[in-house]
Amino acid sequence: FHDPTWCPPERNLLRKFYFEAKGQEWTNSTGWVGEYNSHCEWHGVECNDEVQVINLTLGNDGLSGRISDAIGDLRMLQTVDLRDNDLMGSIPSKIGHLLNLTSLILSFNEITGTVPPEIAN
Repeated sequence: FHDPTWCPPERNLLRKFYFEAKGQEWTNSTGWVGEYNSHCEWHGVECNDEVQVINLTLGNDGLSGRISDAIGDLRMLQTVDLRDNDLMGSIPSKIGHLLNLTSLILSFNEITGTVPPEIAN
């Protein structure tokens, strides 16, 4: 059963992000992965009129783990603000596929490695 009105693909991508960033330990995870609410109602998620995620604002929210590659499939993202958390690992190169991205804030985390060249495109 793959009806996108009942289970939008972006909801599943956000669920993957949640679990890889240890969402159960976040300071505020209101609504996240709730079975009966829209992903657009989840704390830190803002959607456009077409129910596509445009902003992900989870700064200083106790995120840890890593940034999921799934974030690169949220095609309409304009802003990603994950500052002041405990995220580790590298920046997923798939973020470079986000053609509408105008703001990527990852300061004050434990991120290692270099900035993927895909982000410069």
